[in-house]
Amino acid sequence: MLIFKKNIYDISNDSNPENGIQQYLDPYDFIFKSLTTDREIFNGLEQLPQQESQSHFKTLFPHASRFGSVSLLKIFSQSLLEGLVNKSRWYSMNAYHMTYLFDSLHGSYEEYSYLEPEERKEMFPNLKGEIIDFDHFLDNYFFGTAFLMNAERYNNMSAEEKKRLNLTDPCLFGVVNRLIPDGEETQFKTSVETPYSP
Repeated sequence: MLIFKKNIYDISNDSNPENGIQQYLDPYDFIFKSLTTDREIFNGLEQLPQQESQSHFKTLFPHASRFGSVSLLKIFSQSLLEGLVNKSRWYSMNAYHMTYLFDSLHGSYEEYSYLEPEERKEMFPNLKGEIIDFDHFLDNYFFGTAFLMNAERYNNMSAEEKKRLNLTDPCLFGVVNRLIPDGEETQFKTSVETPYSP
């Protein structure tokens, strides 16, 4: 199970009035559909000539493609999907995972936004064709979006400022500076104990 700011596995959160119009957006379903759609996208990219594949890849994953290749992000996608559905342990994601997931979810959000109301209902029936407030979703479930920060701004911050702003993910430097993750940085940190209060 993937660890977010709020527990996406707790269905009692879905009907909370503080969620406003997003009370019908099932976060688990949104993430699951995005990641399963990505499986099809990667299979399609592998069938294209390399130059055409790279062009589509950079459009579909504008942030994650800065540090990862098609094959690497396909592994990220598969790992995130497996982590999402595995109910035996909790997985902490780092800035690399979150950057990829942001691109994936934003792609689903954009696709949904361009659809006609009836097509929207097919994609996410619970939303009844209503809009998705993507910023609201990020505020509720992401710990932050520092991985989208400009490299120059990040690199010019002092260590104290980074600590004060909670920019402490050890992978954040690599993501912001477009460094290819090493083997350890592609892995989740695992825990068998729940990270959420009862």
